[in-house]
Amino acid sequence: MLEEKARKWQSLQSKRYGDKRKFGYVEAQKEDLPAEHLRKIIKDHGDMTSKKFRHDKRVYLGALKYVPHAVFKLLENMPMPWEQVRNVQVLYHIT
Repeated sequence: MLEEKARKWQSLQSKRYGDKRKFGYVEAQKEDLPAEHLRKIIKDHGDMTSKKFRHDKRVYLGALKYVPHAVFKLLENMPMPWEQVRNVQVLYHIT
């Protein structure tokens, strides 16, 4: 009885957390973007005094609550003095 429940639970979890399928299609892994892509985004959005961002200031003010966590992650992912380079996975949202 217990082994049967364990086997059923295992099969449900493998279906749930296995390859993501949408209508029988297995979604391919996304390729990593080059570091220059992220550098360009930061460079473009670094200076908020431009008229281009006049209407976005409210959104950026709302995002200020996430700055402490962002700084923590920045410090956490900085390369140590003995490391030449540290590659880090980055997730950003486009809304």
